[in-house]
Amino acid sequence: MAKGDYSKELDVAIQDADALLPGKKSSIPIMKFISSAESNYGKYNPETALSYGPFQIDPIRYFDIAQNPKRVNKSRIDEVNTFLREKFKNPTFDISKLATYNPSTKGYDNVNLEMMRNPHVGAMLTRMALMQDPGALPDEKGLGSYYESFWGPKWSQSDNEAEKAEKRIDAQGRYDKVKMMDSVVTEQGSEAF
Repeated sequence: MAKGDYSKELDVAIQDADALLPGKKSSIPIMKFISSAESNYGKYNPETALSYGPFQIDPIRYFDIAQNPKRVNKSRIDEVNTFLREKFKNPTFDISKLATYNPSTKGYDNVNLEMMRNPHVGAMLTRMALMQDPGALPDEKGLGSYYESFWGPKWSQSDNEAEKAEKRIDAQGRYDKVKMMDSVVTEQGSEAF
């Protein structure tokens, strides 16, 4: 997989994850915010990315979502596996076995890169991560601060307040572009009828 634009596939993946694992509030806005901030909404080079997929899921987060026996919700994993087995036409697909976690290195010895980079896998993992948070999903105004506190991008741990302010503005700007494109597509779609 080379540098490309996975945004159209990402749109479908996010909608599928939200529909399969619904909550009190739609997870679509925060999932779009996360993927916008992390990978410019799927416009990135997975070969040079530090983590996996358009949501940039790192090994520790993957373990926590899909393998940590203290946190994993087996029924959600089963639902996701059933859905993705059909989508990928792969009866043995298992989202919890895409990598072998090595606790001593806090990394993976063995990773199915194709699947870990897949937008559908990333969207499902992200939706399951969001469901691990007992708090409510944010409204539109709270997306940036929720992303910073819950997703915890590396820059959020910096002591440099100017850098953090710049990163916040960048993340919000990337999301605003996606939101603007969504509204253009919606307006064009309604004009077609």
